[in-house]
Amino acid sequence: MSVFAVLERLAPFVEKEVNLVLNSKQDIQSLYSNLKQIQEVLQDAERRGVTDISVKTWLEKLQEWSYEVDDMLDEWETKILQQQIQKLEENDEVNHATLGEKVCHLVQSFYTRFQHVVDRRSTALETKELNERLDLILEEKEKFNFHASGSENLGGSKRVESTSFVDESCVYGRTSDKDNLLGKLLSEGEEIGTKIVSLVGPGGLGKTTLAQSLYNDSKTKEYFELRSWIYVSDPFDERRIAKTILGDEETADSGRLQMLLQRVLNHVSGKKFLIVLDDVWTEDYSKWEPLKSCLKGLPGSRILVTTRSERVARVMGSHEIQLLGYLSDADCWSILSGIAFAGRRIEEREKLEGVGIKIAMKCKGLPLAARSMGSMLSFRNSLREWEYVLESPLWKLEEVAEEVFRVLNLSYCNLSPVLKRCFSCCAIYRKHVSIHMRKLFRIWLADGYLSSKEPVDEVYLKGLKNFENLAMRSFFQVVRRDNHDESNIIFKIHDIVQDFANFISKSEYCFIMDGRQHSSHQTENDLSLENIRKVRSFSARYISGDVLTSYLIHLKRVRLLSLVSCNLKELPQEIGELIHLRYLELRNIPVPELPETLCNLYNLQTLDLEGCEKLSALPQGIHKLINLRRLLMYTTTELGELPQGFSELTGLWTLAGFKVGRGASKLGYLQNLNQLQGSLYLVLIDMDDDNDLVEAQKAELENKIHIRQLVLRFAGNVRIDVMDVLQQPPNLQRLRLLGYNCHRFPNWITSLNYLRVLDIRRCENCSSLPALGKLPMLEKLTVYSMGNLKCIGNEFLGIGDNIGASQEIAPSSSSSKETKFPKLKELSFQQFSAWEEWEDISEDMEGIVCIMPSLHAIQIIECPKLKALPHRLLHLTSSLQFLTIRKSELLLERYMKGSGDDWHIIAHVHNVETE
Repeated sequence: MSVFAVLERLAPFVEKEVNLVLNSKQDIQSLYSNLKQIQEVLQDAERRGVTDISVKTWLEKLQEWSYEVDDMLDEWETKILQQQIQKLEENDEVNHATLGEKVCHLVQSFYTRFQHVVDRRSTALETKELNERLDLILEEKEKFNFHASGSENLGGSKRVESTSFVDESCVYGRTSDKDNLLGKLLSEGEEIGTKIVSLVGPGGLGKTTLAQSLYNDSKTKEYFELRSWIYVSDPFDERRIAKTILGDEETADSGRLQMLLQRVLNHVSGKKFLIVLDDVWTEDYSKWEPLKSCLKGLPGSRILVTTRSERVARVMGSHEIQLLGYLSDADCWSILSGIAFAGRRIEEREKLEGVGIKIAMKCKGLPLAARSMGSMLSFRNSLREWEYVLESPLWKLEEVAEEVFRVLNLSYCNLSPVLKRCFSCCAIYRKHVSIHMRKLFRIWLADGYLSSKEPVDEVYLKGLKNFENLAMRSFFQVVRRDNHDESNIIFKIHDIVQDFANFISKSEYCFIMDGRQHSSHQTENDLSLENIRKVRSFSARYISGDVLTSYLIHLKRVRLLSLVSCNLKELPQEIGELIHLRYLELRNIPVPELPETLCNLYNLQTLDLEGCEKLSALPQGIHKLINLRRLLMYTTTELGELPQGFSELTGLWTLAGFKVGRGASKLGYLQNLNQLQGSLYLVLIDMDDDNDLVEAQKAELENKIHIRQLVLRFAGNVRIDVMDVLQQPPNLQRLRLLGYNCHRFPNWITSLNYLRVLDIRRCENCSSLPALGKLPMLEKLTVYSMGNLKCIGNEFLGIGDNIGASQEIAPSSSSSKETKFPKLKELSFQQFSAWEEWEDISEDMEGIVCIMPSLHAIQIIECPKLKALPHRLLHLTSSLQFLTIRKSELLLERYMKGSGDDWHIIAHVHNVETE
């Protein structure tokens, strides 16, 4: 709900001395105080709005009003920016290299300059009208009797209390999960004390059902002397939980908590017990600690916790956490058909079964959805009615949506206001897609959920914290994490969770068009001009240019505009009128140029031009985009030199696909872009004269302290002295050299003290590798296609020819040895067509150096002339677990299991793969 965002933006007008006319200032203060009243009851209103149509309608009115206030404040700030930029440009003495800094300084004094820029009469009329509308919304609020945040009555009425009873015949698809958990509950061991096992998963997945099945299993009954089932829910009431364990929950007064917990301790002492705490929500360890401390039984005692949040499981001090997976389509069909077909004749079942199986697939493994679908379908008898259910999105099936979304809404309402906003904006995504976390951050910035005004590292950490909180609560499903880059996370949103996001965001004015399928939501009255004008997030894929243009000119309130693979050959001049726009994605769009009016988008934060292969130039006024934080230009093959004003974009955080060299931009443009962070992608084209040497020095990459990853793609000849002076960012962790064509590697490559990942590809002119063994933090090394290399010598390890010559060779402890590649875990050499020898270390060196003590995996692929592996080196790498040899005939012949002469040399490696 954008109420919280509006409060944040209104606060400076109330707290600072803003030069407004008296009535207008009073109106803004009134807006602020009235919004604070609404904020107090918003949590209860959002909870009830899922099932109460009148409350939902009230919330939609409030949302629309909030957006209008947000737009008004945005327009005020934009007018400030516009007039200050115009004044600076008109001044002949302005040094354009500092335009962004000057404007930023002027914007900081926004509130004192307000009276000179904004029409105060117009402001007074706007705020007066908005106040009158808010008064009506407040008046309507009173009839709902909302409870304030923190009230004891908040949120409890919609939760259904669980019991320990279960019908085992209705439990499907959990045999493996049950066996695994039984093993954890019944395992014998030397442990002392009580072990906590947590079962984690989103609402409606069947955690309680599985816990009930475990609780009533005959093995459990036999193993535990004492069993107790407690429905915990929210709030966490330690007094009620204690009384339930004692079996006297109905007793009105059981004394002070201290006495109650002492009775619990006496009750469980000397017994092997199982206590199930179902549906735990608290993240406050201080609530749980006193109760946990008194649950001390015999060894083998267990506490089984069910919760929706992995964070809760950690707070509970879980020794084991089991993440519950989704059911198969077949199991969903078993649940659905068991309910929907009850009492039907065989002929009816046969007629409906084909459609029913497809409906079960819509449940996407969620048992609650299968039960709800089955219950609804039990009252629908015709094939056409079942087909309607199959064709309809979940949020349009009222009976199913009410039950499923009610359960999901409990998790949603438990989120903070910021996390609610971060989740609801995910309605912009299509189903089934993999999403990159970094792209999600850009959307959060565009919607104002992260601030582009804060230091870049703080913004990233806040975004990561928000993401992890949502992932731990099962709103996101992490598909892949990069062990070497915590920001490189790919995730998905479960289809039904995505339906829920669409449902709660129907009033968010999110509009999606896809030429390959029907729009995912906002389908009612979509085409009305009034609705188009209210759209704040607009996404289109595979749409014709004519259709797009008819929409674009009316998107006056849009914040996020994403056009992907659309046949748009010209971006309309009216794009410059979309003053609220923060995020503009033009991916795979065949536009040859961008209109100059684009530079009027002073609030633009992200400009994504990936795949715009026909784009030949950026507009000359690009320096006016002073809020631009991300400029992405991957595969813009025709794009040449950027306007010189590009160097003024000192607020840039991300730059990708920046071409430098002959016929492209100057590398020195990067000199003042010291806020660049994360990944920097540069394309180097023919940098082979003295001017390029000067530009490389001017780039001052060594001042880019926030850059963690650098990609250098070579698309022409680059002089080695240019590479030598191109000093690297001091905190660099990942380096990729693509198509490196110098005859040797730059001097600085062995001085990257924080480098963790090095990827070298298509390096055809170098005949040797540098002393990479000197890199103290390197964890992964991949070298691909070095056709000129014949031998890897000990210089690769960082070992000189005369090592040990000046010192006495004597046995020494591993702690006193010099370590080479101390952190390296993965080593891969691929496509070395001329490589013949990998020099081994000498026997004398074994007592002096420690080599690759952490190495976990080696890959040798397509190295047909390599005759042998370094045997002593392999013997020293005791941590080696995986060795892969493919398409390397001489090695395969020598080390093949059972037939190779030197199989015994590598036999100690646990996993050897030869092909």
